[in-house]
Amino acid sequence: MSIKYVDRTEASKILKVSTRTIDRYIRKNRFKTKKNGRKVMIKQTDVDKIIQDQIGHFIDGEQASTPKETTKASVPAVKDVKVKEVKTKEEGVYKELYAESKKEIKEKQERLDAATYRVGQLEAQLKNMVPLLDFNRKEKELKEAQVTMQKKEVELTEKISETERQLQSERVLKWVYLSLVGTLLVVEPILFLFWAFG
Repeated sequence: MSIKYVDRTEASKILKVSTRTIDRYIRKNRFKTKKNGRKVMIKQTDVDKIIQDQIGHFIDGEQASTPKETTKASVPAVKDVKVKEVKTKEEGVYKELYAESKKEIKEKQERLDAATYRVGQLEAQLKNMVPLLDFNRKEKELKEAQVTMQKKEVELTEKISETERQLQSERVLKWVYLSLVGTLLVVEPILFLFWAFG
């Protein structure tokens, strides 16, 4: 006897749940799986077992609530009618409870599916936000580097202007020294003549 397997999508359609729920069942080891290439295959018997676990008690409850045939010898006819009426009322109550529970489960499943969808959207946004965080960090580092470069530029500009001032003052001093030397060269022979003839 070969074991029948279904993939995740088929299992989700059979159980009327999302594939994420199937993934959760797989992680909780509720399904025995095997890999077929890139597909994860689930045992059909495990899927059937989940169905039986989820809706089996409703089926058992309906079967248990069906009236059993009573023999006329064991119960008088009047009591038999009352029992049937009570069982019919009980069946109605159980059917109402079953319908309400089914409706409530469906609403909760829809809410869960919507929440799962929203979680998927948020995960996608988060994936897009991580590079944005890196971008913001790199932009901050770039701004810090620009500020550092501007500070260095200001320092270098100040050094250049200081060096130019020093060069200009040295030029002025050089001209002063040259003019003093020239004046001394011109005045020295005159002073020598005054000293020699005087």
